[in-house]
Amino acid sequence: MILISVIPTFLSILADLWIFLKISKIKVKTSGMKILVCIVLILSFIISSQNIMLSNIFEILAYYVLFRNYSDKKLILGSILIFSTNDLLISIISSIFSSLLSEIKFDFEWILDCFLLFLALYLIEKYNKKIRSYLLDKNSIVFLRLLVYIYISVISIVAIYVYLRPKNVSFYSVFTLLIIIQSVFAISMYYEMIAVQRKIDKRNKQKLEIEKQKQLEEYAGYLEKSEDELRAFRHDYRNMLNSLKISAREGNTQEVIDLLDKYTQTNLDSKALLKYKDVNHIHIKSIKSIIISKLTEMYDLNIPYNLECRQVIKKIPDVNEIDLIRIIGITCDNAIEESQLMLEKGLKPEIQIMFYSNSKDEFEYEIRNKIHDKNISASQIQKKGFTTKKNHQGLGLTNIRNIESKYPNMTISHTVEDGWFDFYMMIDAEDDE
Repeated sequence: MILISVIPTFLSILADLWIFLKISKIKVKTSGMKILVCIVLILSFIISSQNIMLSNIFEILAYYVLFRNYSDKKLILGSILIFSTNDLLISIISSIFSSLLSEIKFDFEWILDCFLLFLALYLIEKYNKKIRSYLLDKNSIVFLRLLVYIYISVISIVAIYVYLRPKNVSFYSVFTLLIIIQSVFAISMYYEMIAVQRKIDKRNKQKLEIEKQKQLEEYAGYLEKSEDELRAFRHDYRNMLNSLKISAREGNTQEVIDLLDKYTQTNLDSKALLKYKDVNHIHIKSIKSIIISKLTEMYDLNIPYNLECRQVIKKIPDVNEIDLIRIIGITCDNAIEESQLMLEKGLKPEIQIMFYSNSKDEFEYEIRNKIHDKNISASQIQKKGFTTKKNHQGLGLTNIRNIESKYPNMTISHTVEDGWFDFYMMIDAEDDE
C-alpha cells in the first residue's frame, strides 16, 4: 500500500523533468550535470513526502540555478513555472475529489493522480511547440507574467488547504473556483491583447510593404531613366566622334578640347545618374530597401553623398537583419540630421557610405559625415541623450550599443577627426565551438 502511494509522487517528479526538457529543448549531455539532476530528483522526492509546497518551491529554485545559463532565462523560468503549476493543479483536483468522495472506502486518489499526470503529459506533448513560441516571441514577458500570476493563484489555494485545513469543504471549493475564474479571465485578456497586437503589427507591416514598394518603384524608374540616358548617350557619342574627327583632321585641336569639356560637363556629370550608384551590388532586399530610402532622402534634401559598394553582397554573417537595418537607419538618420543643421548654418555637408563583404565570412559598414562643431569629441556624441536636434531624445547610439551587446561577433567604433564623424561596424562569422 505504501508503494502504491509513492508511485504518483515518483512519476510526478520524473514528469517535471520531462516537461521542462520538452519545452526548453535543453539536452543534458555532461555527466556532471546528469548527476546534479539526479540529486535534485531525489531531494524533490524526499521533500515531497513531507510537504508538497516546499518540494515545489525547491524544484523551481534548483532547476533555475542548474539551467539558467543554458538558454533564454524567460524560456527557462517559463518551463519551470509550467511543470510547477501542473503539480499543484493535480494536487488541488485530487484533494477536492478525495474530500467530496471521502465516504468511499476505496482509495482511488493515486489512480486519479496518475490519470491527471498522463493527461498533462499528453497536452504538453501536443502543444509544447506553441508554448515554447509564446515564451520566445516579442510578447514573451507578458506570457511569463501570466504564468507567474497563475502559479501564485494556484499555490495560494494549496497554502490555504495545507495550512488552514478548512473544515468546510464548500468554502475550499468556492475559493478554488474563484481563482480558476480569475485565471481564465487573465488568459482571455492575454489572448485578446495578443490579437490586438497582431492587428497593429499587420497594419504596420502593410504600411512598411507599401513604403518598400514605393521605394523599389522609384529605383526601377531610376534604372529605366538611366537606361534611356545611356542609350541617348551612345547615340550622341557617335555623332560627337564624327564631329571631332573632322575637327581633328583640320587641325582644330582647341575646338576638340572645348567640345569634349562641354560634353563632359553636360552629360557625364549628372547628379541624377549617380543617385543610386552601387546599390545594385546589394542583393539583400531589406538592406537595399533602407539604403534606397535614405539615399532618396539625402538626394531630396540636396545633401552631397557618395555610396561605395564594389563587391556583391548576398549574405550577412550570424546577425538578425532587423538589428542590422536598425543600425543602418539610425546612423543614416544621424548623418542626415547633422547635414541638415550644416545647411541651415550655410555650411557644406557631405555623407560617405561604404559597404564591404568578402563572401559570407565578413561584413563591414561605414558611414562618415561632416559635423558643424569640430570641437565635439567621440565620447560626447556617444553619451546617452546627446543630440543636436531640438526636442529629440538622442538615444540612437545608445540603442546601437544595446544591439552590439547581443552579438559577440560584432565590433563597432566611433571617431571624430578633422571635422568628420566616422561610424564603423564589422561583423565576423562566429567560430564553431
